[in-house]
Formats: sequence, C-alpha cells, structure tokens
Amino acid sequence: MIQLFSFISVFLGWLIQGFIGFGSSIVSTSILVLIFDVKEVIVSLSITALVGTTLLAISTYKGKWYLKESIAILTLSFIGAFIGSFLLEYLNITFVELIFGIVVLFTGIYDFLFQKGIIKQILIRNKTLFLIFTGVFGGVMSGLIGASGPIHVLYFNQVLKDKEHFKFVVSFIFSVLNVERIIFYLYSENLRELFNLDIILWGIPATVLGMYIGHKLSLKLPVKVFKEIVSVAIILTGIVFILKSLGEIL
Repeated sequence: MIQLFSFISVFLGWLIQGFIGFGSSIVSTSILVLIFDVKEVIVSLSITALVGTTLLAISTYKGKWYLKESIAILTLSFIGAFIGSFLLEYLNITFVELIFGIVVLFTGIYDFLFQKGIIKQILIRNKTLFLIFTGVFGGVMSGLIGASGPIHVLYFNQVLKDKEHFKFVVSFIFSVLNVERIIFYLYSENLRELFNLDIILWGIPATVLGMYIGHKLSLKLPVKVFKEIVSVAIILTGIVFILKSLGEIL
C-alpha cells in the first residue's frame, strides 16, 4: 500500500512537470509528507527528480543548448546557494518562505499579464540584471528552503519563445542542480541515511510514466496557451508558499 501511495504521489507530480516543465517537487512532496518524514521525502525525491529532468531534457532537445545563459545562471545559482546555506543558521525560514512566496506571486502575475498582452515586457529590458537576479536569488532560495524553480522558470518563460526550448533549458539546469543536491546528500552522514527505497524504487517508474504522458499532452497546446499556463503555475506556487508560511506563523 505504501509503495502504491509513493507511485501515485510521484506520478501526479511528474504529470504536471512533464506538462509545464516544473512543479513535481511541490506536488509530490505535499502528498508524500502525509505518511513519510519530510526530510526523507526531500532527499529521496532528489533521485527521481534527476531521472525526470534528464529524460525531459533529452525529450525536448532541439539542437540548441543556450549554454551562455545556462552556465551564467548555474554559476550564480551555486554562489547564491552557498550564501543561502550560510544564512540558514541565522534567518527565520518561515519568514523567508513568506517573502519568497510574495515575490513569486507578484512576478507570476506580471508574467501572466505580459503573456496575455495586457502589459509590456519590463524585466527583460535589462536582460543582464534579470539574469543576475534569477541566478543569485534563485540560488539563495535553494540554499535556504530548497526552492528555486519558479524563479528560473519565470526568466526562461520571458526569454524563450519555443516551449520545447523552454522545457529543455529548464530541465537541463534542474538536472545539474539535482546532481549537486545528491552529492551533498551522499556526502552528509546524517542525510545519506534518509534515502527511502519505498519512495525511490516506486518513484522512478512513476516519474518516467508521468513525464512521458505530461509531455505528450503539452505538445497539443499552442505556445501562447502553454506560456500562460506556466504563468498560472508560478502564481499558484507563490500562493502555496504564502499559505504554508502563514499557517506556521498563525
């Protein structure tokens, strides 16, 4: 029964990520923590995440790597993650999640209004500053609360016009960051014991199936509709973080 629960939880998360390019960790984690320890879930899902992001990157690769932007964002993300890990000892994480949720919510609303053609593009006017913000802020949030996805997604949803290119670059970056996470978990004596086979062994086939179905479904969507759905997903992510942090504060 536990194994089936793991399969369904991870499948639902990757059905969404296969469709829009991100979101599996939020969905799967929210369900799995109902019966598993939250640290076990986070550590174990790093394995399924690496499998999923790698397969999604391969599935959406069209011959363009966007290496200049990808390497820049990854480098800045690594620096930001180091800063975030250092600040972890001094900051109130619940408050950080609240601020992160607010930032994600409002940037998501901006992105949605831009994709709908209601407002003009603002963030991309200074692409270098936007890239630096994406890398550093996303990295800091990754180090503090393990969440940087919505920030990276926002940047590439603004910059890239093709949905397959968008999914490839985001998945490529997530794959590299997942490798970093797994190495860190394996290096830590306390964390390496948290890998749960009930999640991993059942989560891997669920990841493959969910990613495949979600990606196939997204191919039928017009690019404009796809990008609007991504914007809505960013907004919902911000709301989730806000409600979660307010629930802990209140």
